[in-house]
Amino acid sequence: MRFEGLDLNLLIALDAILEERSVMAASRRLHLSQPAMSAAIGRLRHYFNDDIFTISQRKLVPTPLAQSLERPTRDILLRIRANLISVPRFEAANSQRRFRIVVSDYASMVLMHPVMKRVYQSAPGISFELFPFNDRVHDQLQRGDVDFVIVPDVDVLDGHPKQYLFADEFCCVAWTGSRKVGRSVSLSRYLQLGHVTAQFGPTRRAAFEERALVKLGYKRRIEVVAPNFTTMATMVIGTDRVATMHERLAVLFARNFPLKLLRAPVRISGFREILQWPASFHSDPALVWMREIISDVAAEIDRTPAAKMTFG
Repeated sequence: MRFEGLDLNLLIALDAILEERSVMAASRRLHLSQPAMSAAIGRLRHYFNDDIFTISQRKLVPTPLAQSLERPTRDILLRIRANLISVPRFEAANSQRRFRIVVSDYASMVLMHPVMKRVYQSAPGISFELFPFNDRVHDQLQRGDVDFVIVPDVDVLDGHPKQYLFADEFCCVAWTGSRKVGRSVSLSRYLQLGHVTAQFGPTRRAAFEERALVKLGYKRRIEVVAPNFTTMATMVIGTDRVATMHERLAVLFARNFPLKLLRAPVRISGFREILQWPASFHSDPALVWMREIISDVAAEIDRTPAAKMTFG
């Protein structure tokens, strides 16, 4: 399709190049061969009478014109997708929709497992794709590349609708066989013990509890850095180490592993999990339907004391 002499398919190629900052990555994203992508770049350069990008120190650098086109191009594609491609009606029972959600392993177990169980009972054709957090979450949400992001309130993303889900606190977990950790732990003992924590994404961002403790002026001896929250819990088994983690998740693990729960000797502020979705797709019937299910399940979790949490 052409508009004012421009093949609108080229906007998709331009958007991919500006997002990926790599011709090869843009080719993979659009499932195009390298020659086909090179041809698209050539046509873009001819139409705009501009290089679109240059190569500096092996990196793709957009020209000033390309930079000025980045936001308008993204907005146009989002509007086309939201207003022309979206199905006006959504029949969940017969739908084959795949929902893409950025979510931590904590919220996956505590929230998304019962959500998916409920969806399966009424709409078995619906599927899910869960993504870990990364440094491009805001862009993914802005572009509509993901349907939902579930984050703690301290990490809420600006510019997108949000909805409160449920609250949680922090506690400590230790191996039931540990001789150094009894039914409680003092602050001095807590700081003397070896600790398990987690870091996330390419930047290896510290977990919330570590950031909170550093802010309070406490320095722990970190002996194990896990890739996620669920691994944190299991890494203390067979050792005298301790992990400080979400209470609702800790309760689920303590029911299935040789773990004991202890009150944290340091007051770490609780948090609230928040659901966010792309502003451009606020009225998408499928997203509205899924938001209602997630909200209903989250409300049940919020009413349930952490000590009574059950898996699923």
